[in-house]
Amino acid sequence: MSYVPAIRQERADDTPRVRAVLEAAFAGSTEADLTDKLRAGGDLILALVAELPGSIAGYVAFPRLTLDLGDRSVPVVGLAPVGVSPSGQRQGIGSAMIRAGLGRLKDRGEGLVFVLGEPDYYRRFGFEVMAGFASPYAGPYFQTLKLVPHAPDSGTVVYPKPFADLG
Repeated sequence: MSYVPAIRQERADDTPRVRAVLEAAFAGSTEADLTDKLRAGGDLILALVAELPGSIAGYVAFPRLTLDLGDRSVPVVGLAPVGVSPSGQRQGIGSAMIRAGLGRLKDRGEGLVFVLGEPDYYRRFGFEVMAGFASPYAGPYFQTLKLVPHAPDSGTVVYPKPFADLG
């Protein structure tokens, strides 16, 4: 029997289960450590879990980023990390969490979301490579999604410190 996960806001008591999901999904602790640091630094503006009866099957985080426009900075959002437990992968759980998160961000009036990931996967959500954005992660996997039509088309994306600590 399969269950459709409930997508909900992360709660403080989810932390150990979120960590376990991320460690299993990524076969290591790098993404779990990053998430712990983002959470501790107050850098997450949205974090969702996919909950199945008795367990958490997935997690997606949206940290606050800054877009430096030269004369001013504007708040933007990142999408990282997103992970699904190995037993729940390829069942649409990751996609459901990402869609739910992007919908909530749009409802909150956020303008731009950045992700570093596989273009064929993230294109289904509307992400695209846009040449106008500078970032240490710039390249064919660095993608942008405009949630509002008047969002900037260029600038320098600044990530919170825990990303720089990745090495």
